Amino acid sequence: MIKSLLVGKQFGTYADTFLMLGLALLVEYALQKTQQTAQIQLIDEGTHYRIQFKKPVNLEPIAQLSYANPFPPVCGQKTDRSKLPPETPIFDVVEQGEIRKLYREYLYQNHGRGETGEDTPKPPHPSTQNGAILTSMRHDKNHNELWLQGWEQRDNYGALLTSILQAFSEDTHSTLKPESERVADLFQQATGSQLPPPASAVKVYLPTAVQGVNRVKADGNKFDSQKTDWLSLWLIANGLFTLGVSERVKISDRTYDWRVTALEPKDIPLTKYREVLDHLRQYNPPGSGHGVARFDAELVLKFCQSLLNYHQAKANSPDEDEFEIWEPVNYFVSGFTGTHFGQKGQVYGVKEVFSLGLPGWIQPSNAKELIDYQLVLNEHLAVISSLSTEDGHSELLAAYRDFITGNNIRKFFPFQVSYADYVIKRLADPKARHPRLFSVFGLNLMTQKEFSQITTDPSFLRLAKAINQATVFAGKVQTKNGLIELDWQRNYGLAQQLSSQSGSKKDFICAVTDFLAKYEHENLRLSERLHGTEKRLMRVWPRKEDLDRLIELVEKFDTVLVANLLIAYGYAKWKKSEEAEAVELSTDEETDKGASEDE
Repeated sequence: MIKSLLVGKQFGTYADTFLMLGLALLVEYALQKTQQTAQIQLIDEGTHYRIQFKKPVNLEPIAQLSYANPFPPVCGQKTDRSKLPPETPIFDVVEQGEIRKLYREYLYQNHGRGETGEDTPKPPHPSTQNGAILTSMRHDKNHNELWLQGWEQRDNYGALLTSILQAFSEDTHSTLKPESERVADLFQQATGSQLPPPASAVKVYLPTAVQGVNRVKADGNKFDSQKTDWLSLWLIANGLFTLGVSERVKISDRTYDWRVTALEPKDIPLTKYREVLDHLRQYNPPGSGHGVARFDAELVLKFCQSLLNYHQAKANSPDEDEFEIWEPVNYFVSGFTGTHFGQKGQVYGVKEVFSLGLPGWIQPSNAKELIDYQLVLNEHLAVISSLSTEDGHSELLAAYRDFITGNNIRKFFPFQVSYADYVIKRLADPKARHPRLFSVFGLNLMTQKEFSQITTDPSFLRLAKAINQATVFAGKVQTKNGLIELDWQRNYGLAQQLSSQSGSKKDFICAVTDFLAKYEHENLRLSERLHGTEKRLMRVWPRKEDLDRLIELVEKFDTVLVANLLIAYGYAKWKKSEEAEAVELSTDEETDKGASEDE
C-alpha cells in the first residue's frame, strides 16, 4: 500500500513540474479505473514534489490494467503519420486551431463575455496551443515517438504503472538510484522486458538541454544530441500536453515568439488544479497580440479570476468547509515557470527561462469579498487592456507586470506614478479616449491589509481628493452628456513632482505645502466668483490640521510610502459616496450632477 509519491526536482525548469503532473495524471487514471479513491493532493516541499493520496493505493488491481493513451499523438499538416497505428485517435492541430480561432473571434465580438446559447461556438480544447507549439517547433515527431514507444508497452502496461508507483513511492525515496532507473529495474523484474532507450531531449521538454553539442566522439567530428531517459520525457510530454499553458505572442510587426508556462502547485488538489487551468485556457485566455509584458500580466490576472470563480462556486456549495478557500491566491499555487522561445528564421531557440509570481494581496475572507476582488481584477484588466506596445506603452506594461507578478504591493506605486502622467496627457487630449482609472474602492481593497491606517485617515483622504480635483477632475472633463469645462484648470506634472521629492521628508512636505497654497488660492478665487449666488464651490477645502496630520503620517511611516499612496488615491476614480463619507464635501445640485456624470 502506497500513501504518497515523491518526485525530485532534477532539471531546475518547468520540466520538473510537467514530469510531476504527468505522473499525477497517470496515477489518477489508474485509481479511477480500479475504483479506488482518486483524490490527489499536489504539494511542493522545496527540493521535491509530493503526490499525496487520500487513501493508500492498492497495487494489485492496477497491475491488471489494460493500456490507455495517457496523451494523444499530435498531428499537423506535415506530420508523418506512417508509424501511427490506423485506429489511433489523434489530436488534429489544424482542426482544433480553427475551433479556437472561431471561439476567440466570438469572445472578441462579445467583449470577452463567453455567454452560452444556441449561437455560441464550441469552446476550444484546453490543450490546443500545446499541440500547436509541438508542430510549430517541429517537435511533433518527438512527441509521437514517445507516445509510440509507450503504446508498444501496452501488453505490460499494468506492470509499467505498478513499477512507476513503487519507484516513486516515499518508501523507496532514500535509495541512491534515480527514479527512472528504479522503474526500469522493477519493470524488468516483473516482465523480463526493458523500457525504451533514451530519447532526444528536445528544448520544448528540457529548455536547458544543449542540442547537437553534447559530446564529441573521439574518432570523428560527429555531434550527438543530448539524450534523456525515455520515462522522464514520456511523463514530461504527458504533463506539458495536458496541463501546459502555451501561447504564440506578438513581439513586433512580423515577429511572433512562443511562451510556454507551467502552473506551479503549492498545496492544491489535482482536480481543482485542472479545473481552474482548463477554465483559464478555454474560456478566459490571455491576449497575445500586444507584447510579452501584457501577456504575462493578463495571464496572472485571468488565472486569479478563474481561481476566484472556482472558489465562488465552492463557497455556495453545501460542502464549503471541506475546501480552504479563504486564503491568498498564492497559498494554493506559487506562480508560473516558463520558457520563452524566440523565433530565428524557420526555427525557435530558447531566449529565456522565467518565472511569474502571484499577487498575495488577493485574499478574500468571505463570499462578499470574493465578488469584490473579481471587480478589482476586472478593473485592472480594463486598465492594462487599454495599453499596448504598438502605442508606445512598453514601459508602463513592464512596470505593471513587475507589480502583478510579484508579492510586494509597493511595486504598484512606480507603475501608478507613470500611469498618472499618462492619464493626465490623455485627459488633456480632447480627441483621445478617456483613460481607464483605478477606483478608490479597488485601492482600498488592495491596501486594506497593510496600509489602512493611512488610507482611512480623513486628513489623508482630503489631501488626496484635493489632488484629484486639481488633476483628474479639472479643466475639460468628459461626462455622459458630453464634454464640459470646469471653472478651474488642470495641474500638470504633480505626480512626478511629489514622487521626485519623496526621497526627503522636508522636500516632500514643501512640495505638498506649495501645492496646497496654490490650490487654496484657486479656491478663494472661485469662491469670490460664486459670492452672492446660490451656488457653492464643489471643491474640498484642506485645513491646516490636514497638513499637520500628513507630517505625523510621514514621521510614523516612510515618506515614499505616504507620497505614493497620495498619488495613487489622488489620480483614482472617486464616487459620490466615498466623497461624502471620507471627505465630507458639500455640493449644490448642479455641480453635484456634473460630478456624478463624470464618474
